[in-house]
Amino acid sequence: MNVSKLFRLNIIIHLFKTERNTELQKKSCKWYDDSSRNTNFDRNESKHTDPFKKMKFQLLFVAALIATSVAEFPPKYVDDPTSDVPAGHLKAFGYHRLPDGPVAEESGFLHPKTFWEKYVSIHKPMVYRNAVSDSPAIVNWSDQYLVEMFGDLDVILEVKRENRTKSPQRVSVKLFIERYRKEDVYAVTVMPDPMRADIQVPSCLLCGTFRDFVHETNFWMSSGGTRSVIHYDADENIHCIVNGSKDFMMMENKFKQYLPMFSKKQFSGSGFSALDPDSVDLVKYPDIAKVQWTYATLYPGDCIYIPSEYLHQVRSYQRTISATMLFTSDTSKSFQDTGCNNTSFEYTPLSDIDVHWTYKKGDKTIDMGYMNIEVLRKNILYIFNLRGEEFVTVKDFAHFYFIALEDVDEDEESQQEVEELFTKVFNVAKDGKVTKEQVRNLSRENLKVLARGIDSPHGPVEGEEDDLNNFYDKDEL
Repeated sequence: MNVSKLFRLNIIIHLFKTERNTELQKKSCKWYDDSSRNTNFDRNESKHTDPFKKMKFQLLFVAALIATSVAEFPPKYVDDPTSDVPAGHLKAFGYHRLPDGPVAEESGFLHPKTFWEKYVSIHKPMVYRNAVSDSPAIVNWSDQYLVEMFGDLDVILEVKRENRTKSPQRVSVKLFIERYRKEDVYAVTVMPDPMRADIQVPSCLLCGTFRDFVHETNFWMSSGGTRSVIHYDADENIHCIVNGSKDFMMMENKFKQYLPMFSKKQFSGSGFSALDPDSVDLVKYPDIAKVQWTYATLYPGDCIYIPSEYLHQVRSYQRTISATMLFTSDTSKSFQDTGCNNTSFEYTPLSDIDVHWTYKKGDKTIDMGYMNIEVLRKNILYIFNLRGEEFVTVKDFAHFYFIALEDVDEDEESQQEVEELFTKVFNVAKDGKVTKEQVRNLSRENLKVLARGIDSPHGPVEGEEDDLNNFYDKDEL
């Protein structure tokens, strides 16, 4: 680290100590009052009365700053008119052109309706500073704590240099903690139910449509050195940092026309690029120079809103833990402020939110990556509109099923599987009919059965033997 970075870091540390101490003294944290869980850790004290907890939070924050200051971010564009190759050729993504600036920022209280109007409704990304800074996880989630509190729960593992052609693996938190600093793996999984009590919900999700439509929460953890491919997701996403830091590069979806993209299923809302973000070949893909981007670095307590289908690429450099909350607007793509007038907007743990897809100990599958259940219900009702009838049969259902899953052969065996799924979900005979009213009143559990029938589980089911040695290519071992 050069002298200027050290000098800058010393100033930041001094300011952080002064401002953070003042901030902590002003706050009356409620998350140590949770006595509902039987733990070996004393949680019946506030942060501002324990100097050791304050010091630990400060050290975590400073460690993130040190790690980020070592990496050059945002990348520095240098135009060399004497060169025969485009600027940024064979360098990491971001060196191909100057950024359009940092991502827009908010701090303090953010009402869900304001969040909708300023950002979600217009698909504009936003950094929300200190949105979850009261989360107990920020202070508590050491390796030892995670093993003692959650060690028997399962997580899904991916390789650090994201490769979506490889199958994920399922192991216990304890086994992951034993291995994650030594092996090329990180955890990205549905957040186990007990963990959700340690994560604060940002104020912008605490009422109305957003609170009702949080359909999945995720736990991310690595020892650092991770980077994603350039990709976009189907869901609205709030990604929050618990430990460490992450760098984000954000690009509007319209720029995917300039990127080599893998083909996606007809009704899938996600996709990713075949581009190597560590070494961009601007000779082979000259149009990448047209891809505009903005940037953000997140620290513990910060979140970023990533709009659905918004291109992004993410990197981390040291031990990093994140919590993400996937949500949608309502099925009419609008925001309803139901209950907002009666919401106190006080500290709320994620465990208080009715999340659609969850994981608890003993679950056979970890239900990750499935669509919002209410969106699925709307898609079924759309079949009625297409047919112009008040009912659908198994034949109608099968027809749209095979359109949605274009990579499934419409053979006799598949047809029989669809018929069995139809009768199981709607509780009718194979020659029965289903009405709109039945679909509207269908339970979420039945809709989940349908979702699982349409898509495979993300990772192996409980009881399948996981061999992490088969998780890597030979040149990665």
